[in-house]
Amino acid sequence: MSSRFLGVSGGLVAALWLVLPAGAHPLSHEVSVGGSTVGGSHLFYASDVNGVAFAVNNGTTTTPLSCGDVNLEGVANSGLDVDPFLEIKPVSRLNTPDGFDGSERKNCVGPFNLALTVVQINDWEVHATGPATTAGTDLLPAYLSGPNNGPLYAHVYATPGGPSGTSCNFFVEGYADGTFNEATQTLNIDETGFSGDLTIVSAPGSCLGLATVGSRVNAVSSFEIGDDDVANVKGNITSNHPILLSP
Repeated sequence: MSSRFLGVSGGLVAALWLVLPAGAHPLSHEVSVGGSTVGGSHLFYASDVNGVAFAVNNGTTTTPLSCGDVNLEGVANSGLDVDPFLEIKPVSRLNTPDGFDGSERKNCVGPFNLALTVVQINDWEVHATGPATTAGTDLLPAYLSGPNNGPLYAHVYATPGGPSGTSCNFFVEGYADGTFNEATQTLNIDETGFSGDLTIVSAPGSCLGLATVGSRVNAVSSFEIGDDDVANVKGNITSNHPILLSP
């Protein structure tokens, strides 16, 4: 697949060659949310199933990272000829009444057991790349991108040092492979093999050389999608919409 030359927002670096995940050809589908295919956007929440596992490889060393409690929120798009079918939104002060630090990714730990903060910078879109059936039990291949199929962005930094710290502080850009399981209403992120789809593009703090510019990133997680529990606390999906894709 040909690569595309993309400028990195916010002046992180001048530009970077990036490619979509192998085989990533977004397909449009008829999408029903809560049984309706009427065009519209529907709020959803998502909570992790077993935390999130990350890893950074700088070419010589692989460093594991993790978050033990991650929640997402956004909109599911219904209607005909829909792509993307999910849009994951950065957390805002309005929709995080249980406390706001710009992140719903909690209990994150990096090298040397360092407490980390992970912040989503732009909207993340979820695109289906395989054909759907009417069965409602498809396991659809998918991938995550930023808006308009551009790269997604995330900021990772040592919590004690804050977003401008210089000890462990880096920006990740790119795309992530995954699947959407209609039967369980779970979005699975499975970006492995240090493919280069996710890459560190700026590192004001390189974590003692473990997270340098050009380092490749893995990410593995699963999220159940639906409605959260009482008072928008998140972390306990009590019902599914459900979100179903058809040809």
